[in-house]
Amino acid sequence: MSSKQEYRSATRYEPHQNQSKMQQYTPVVSGVLFLLIGVNYLSFAIKALSRGESFYFLIALAIFAAFIAAFILLRRGMALERIYNNATHAKAPQYPLKNIAGSLLAGASTLSALLGGYSLLSSLMLGGAVMLGWYLYYGPDPRKDKIEGYKNSKSAERIMKLLVQADNDIVAIKKSAVRSQSTLIQTSMLQMAEAFEKIVKHIENEPDDYERARKYLVSYLGELRHMSETYVHLEERGRSEEMRDSFLDTIDSSIDKLDRQYERLLDEDMVGLDVKLSVMKKRLESEE
Repeated sequence: MSSKQEYRSATRYEPHQNQSKMQQYTPVVSGVLFLLIGVNYLSFAIKALSRGESFYFLIALAIFAAFIAAFILLRRGMALERIYNNATHAKAPQYPLKNIAGSLLAGASTLSALLGGYSLLSSLMLGGAVMLGWYLYYGPDPRKDKIEGYKNSKSAERIMKLLVQADNDIVAIKKSAVRSQSTLIQTSMLQMAEAFEKIVKHIENEPDDYERARKYLVSYLGELRHMSETYVHLEERGRSEEMRDSFLDTIDSSIDKLDRQYERLLDEDMVGLDVKLSVMKKRLESEE
C-alpha cells in the first residue's frame, strides 16, 4: 500500500486557531458591491451631518455600518464554508455568519426603503425579497458536524484541536528550516516535518489511532519545534556550531522514531482489517 493511497487530502477545521487557512480561502471579489454601496451611505451621513440633521445622520451611519458588517461577515462565512467543504472531518461553524450578514442587509434595505417614503408593508416586503435572494444565491451556512469515524462530538473536538496545534507546529518547523543557513540542517528539519505530517494525516483518516500517536504530537512535536526555533535563532547569531552535531543527531533520531511509529500504525491497521475480514468470512460461512 503506497503512502499516497494511505492518506488522502484531509484537513481539520478550527479556523479561529488557523488564520492562514482563513486567508487562503477568503474570496477575492465576493461582497465588494456591498462595500461600495455602504460607502455611498457614508456620503449621505456626512451630508446629513453638514446640514445638522442628526437623526438622518445616525440612520445613514447605521445603514453604512450594516453594509460593511455584511461585507465582512459574508467573506468570513464563505471562507469557513470552503474550509468545511474541503475537510474530510470538520466541525460546523459556530455561528451562521452568512445568514447573519443577509439579515443585516435585509434590515438595512427595509430601513432605507422606509426613509425613502415607502410604506411599512412595502419596506418589509423589500427586506424579505433581499433575504430570499441572498439565501438563494449564497445558500445556508453549514450546520452539521462531519465527524464520521469519531466516537462522539467531544472526542472529535479534542482530536481536531490537537491536529490543528500539530499543523501549526509543523508549519513553524518548516519556517525555521527555511531560515537555516545550512543545507544539511534545512533538509533534516524538513524531513522531520514531513514525518510528523504523515502521522497527522493518518490520524485524520483513522481517528481510532489517536491514542497510539498522541504522545508524538503532544509532547515530541512541541519540544522539537522549540528546539528547532532555538537552534536557528542561535545560528543567526553565529553561536550554533558547537550544538550542530547534537542537534542533527536529535533530528535524525526523531525521523527514525517517527517512521517506525508510522509503520506500526499501518501494521496495526492491517492486522485489524485482517481480523474483521476473518470474522466476516466466518459469519458468511455460518449462514450458508
